[in-house]
Parts: sequence; structure tokens; C-alpha cells
Amino acid sequence: MNTTLYKDIAKNINSADPVLSNMRLVVHLAKKYQGMGLTLEDLIHEGTIGLCTARDKWKKDGGSKFSSYAAAWIKATIRQALNNKSRTIRVPAHKTHIPEIGPKVSQLDPSYQGSYESNIESSHDELHLKHKVEQMLNRLKPKQQQIVKMKFGIDCNEMKTSEIAKELNLTVQSVNGNIRQALHIMKNS
Repeated sequence: MNTTLYKDIAKNINSADPVLSNMRLVVHLAKKYQGMGLTLEDLIHEGTIGLCTARDKWKKDGGSKFSSYAAAWIKATIRQALNNKSRTIRVPAHKTHIPEIGPKVSQLDPSYQGSYESNIESSHDELHLKHKVEQMLNRLKPKQQQIVKMKFGIDCNEMKTSEIAKELNLTVQSVNGNIRQALHIMKNS
């Protein structure tokens, strides 16, 4: 990171503009997300967007200090940027494991209506997942396929091991062995 940026930030600490005077906060919070897929410069840029959003939405009589309110927005926009930009293939936000250090955007902005992901993209993800599951199941013997489908509720209701054993005239141990063997085959293929 360029030291002139830090010098410019230090000059504006006592500025009347809340964005300029809180840039150190952005840098501090962005550093916590370093190494998660975006450069520090990109994280600072996204954090600044969150800081600007906080400035626009903050109400003095809201009961909290501006820096506390801004920190929540900065963290939320950085997490959102990591979800959207750090991977080659975009993964829906609810399926990622980026640490949540503060409230979500929906808690800050009641008008936020969830993900901006289109229905087309989510249905494509479902079809892709279904195709992958079918590929994995095709590597199994027919009996193993049937047991796994019954156990995990694929194309039918999920069943207990004892129910599967009763329906297929097998012992519970045999069903468990088939499940273990099938999971091993799917995991190692």
C-alpha cells in the first residue's frame, strides 16, 4: 500500500466531512478482511462506498455515534464485495463463510429486499447441483443408489435407516454399510 494514501488520510482527520474524517476507520476495517480474495486497495474502495452510504442514511438523533453506524455499513459492503467479486464463479451469499463482524445490510436498511441474484441464476444453480448429484449417484451400484436416495430424500421423502431396512428386507447394519460404502465412493470420485 502506498504511504501517500496514509498521509492524505492523516491530513483529513479533523475534516468536517464525515467521509474524509473516517477514512482511517475504513482502512482499519479493510485490513481485517485482507487475504480473502480482494486486494487491500479494493477493500478500502468498497469500505469507502459503505462509508458514503452510512453518511447518506445516518440520522443524528438515531442514538448511535456516526463511527459505530458507519463501521456496520463498511463491514457489510466489504463482505458483500467479497461475496460478489472475489471468486471466479459467483457463489450465493448464503452459501459462503465470510466472517460476520457486525450486522447485515438488511438490518441496516429495511428497504433492502435480499439478494440481487436473479431467479434465472438461482434456477441454473439448482439444475447444476442436481446434475452433479446425479453424476455422483451414477457411480454407485443400483442398490446403493436406492438406499442413498431414500436416506437423503432425493426424489422421495427422507427415511430413517430402520425404515429403509424394513422396506428393502435388509438388516440395519447392511443399510449402514451400503451408505458408508456409497459415501466413500462419492467422496473419492
